[in-house]
Formats: sequence, C-alpha cells, structure tokens
Amino acid sequence: MKGYVVLAIAVAAALCFGGCDQSACRKPQTNISMNKSDYYKDGKLDEVAAKKAYISMMENLGYPVSDNMRENMWVSDFGLGEFPAVGMGGIIWAMEDKHGVFGHEILLLPNQMLIEHWHEAADGLPAKYECWQCRAGTSYCFGEEGESSDKYPDVKVPESQKSNITTNKVSVADAKKGNVVWLNRVGARHYQIAGPQGAVVTEYGAYHCGNGVKFTNPNAKF
Repeated sequence: MKGYVVLAIAVAAALCFGGCDQSACRKPQTNISMNKSDYYKDGKLDEVAAKKAYISMMENLGYPVSDNMRENMWVSDFGLGEFPAVGMGGIIWAMEDKHGVFGHEILLLPNQMLIEHWHEAADGLPAKYECWQCRAGTSYCFGEEGESSDKYPDVKVPESQKSNITTNKVSVADAKKGNVVWLNRVGARHYQIAGPQGAVVTEYGAYHCGNGVKFTNPNAKF
C-alpha cells in the first residue's frame, strides 16, 4: 500500500510540474489578504503591508524579487481608499529625458484594478505612448480596441469604479504567451485588471511627466 501512495504522489507531481499549465496548477494563495482593513492605518494606506502583499504575490507566481524591487518599490491606492480592489505597485527601471527612455514594472494583486486614465502633453513633454508585456500572471488591458468585455465575465470592474470608466474593449496580456499589448493611440483612455493570480507587467513607454497623467475618476490622485 505504501508503494502505491508514493507512486500516486510521484504521478501527481509529474502531471503538475511537467504535463499541465503551471498557472492552472497554482491555486489562489491564502497568504495575500484581500481585506481592505488590513491595508490601512489611521485612514492612510499602510505601505509596508501593501508592499508585503506584492512581494508575496510575486513569490507565489515564481517571479524573482530582486533587492532593487524590495528597496525601491512604490505603492498607491490613488487616494481612493479601496486597496486592494483598486491600486497598484511598481518600480521605475528607467526614466531618462535626454533620449526619451522610460520603463517600469506594474504590480497588480489578484483582480486588482489600475484605474482608467489617459496621458496628455505637459511641462513641455509630449503625451506618453506605451505598451505592456506581462511577465507573470495575466492582465486584462482595457481600452478603445480589442475584444468585447462580455467575453470575460469573470473580469469585473470594482463597484466603486463602474461610474468612472468609458472604455470596455479588452486585450489580454498573458505571461505564457509573452505577447505585447499596445495602446491604440496617444491619448486613449485605458486601465488594467489583473487575473486571479495577480500580474507583473513590464511597461515600455515614452519619457513623460506626472502632470500629464489624467484620471477619469475626479477623486483619484497619485
């Protein structure tokens, strides 16, 4: 009997690590709290708790967490008090104005929304143009072009943001495919919602300034 148990365990391990989609083998993790109350102290976002959640998410996805990421990650709830349903984390890899280089990592917890926004020219700089490549997990990129959102009924805009979106076409950035999703035009409104395991998304874009970022939600801010 003992031999049969060992064999069953070995077969199960082989199926999960060699014969099936790795993301399908990962179950939703319980070490990431999705309770808003766990991320606020005295009405303010607890950045330590938020960063810990993103690090746990990356570890769950098997994404390497560098010392640079741990030390220089920033987090935001856009001033809306809805983390982890609405918010993001990230790190800027490159931001250089002489040659117009910009690149950063977008971190989204499971089902978390990076709210709708667009980019305008500001401070003598053109509006940002950008594209996204998912490195781990899945991100649903909403904008003016793509598939109907009806095709993805499980991808839901948080209730607090439903009155603040204007676009509903979807392009899927999937780490398994390694595809790149492009903003269809400069100035287009767009937002992202992570899949059930969260997402790590590399953004390639033009050098820009924060004053050029505009939110559909009038209460949102960095």
